[in-house]
Amino acid sequence: MKTFYALGLLVIALLTLYLTNALEWPQRITGTRIDPLPALIVCAAMRAPVLALTLLAVLGSLWQTSLSADPPGISMIPLFAVGVAVSLNRRAIHTRLWGARFAVAAAAGALVPLVTVGLLMLLGRQPLLGWFSFWQLAVMSLTSGLLALIFFPLLEWLDQAVEDQPFAAPYDTTTRINRNPY
Repeated sequence: MKTFYALGLLVIALLTLYLTNALEWPQRITGTRIDPLPALIVCAAMRAPVLALTLLAVLGSLWQTSLSADPPGISMIPLFAVGVAVSLNRRAIHTRLWGARFAVAAAAGALVPLVTVGLLMLLGRQPLLGWFSFWQLAVMSLTSGLLALIFFPLLEWLDQAVEDQPFAAPYDTTTRINRNPY
């Protein structure tokens, strides 16, 4: 049933990307575009298989660049790398703690744009960098951490909604059978 989970994950990614680009007031207040994908990939890496992470990184990156002036798929590699790194270390990350959720997603929210800028420079592009870039990086990191606090319960609910539920037994399962000869 992880197929339905992956499809639900892609629908959530598409809806959040649309909302972040359709709503103008967050961009006016913060001065930067909000990117929900790092937080979503961190939350998905805790439960989803690697194929779902790959689909989310590829399609999410392409959807995001279709709504912006970025080169097509430029954030695909950083998103996938963050997703695989979190997925490999999911046992070491305490996802029940709100602070850990926030910290991991905030780190991903800072790492993905930095690696994306590095990739742009390697491709010969000249991104606009200045002192305001530090503010944008801080805002993206903070919003990524805050979005993770929303995405974690949402994805937990989605996983429980689409997972296989056990059938009820046709007999009473609380009965105990004693196999003692005395």
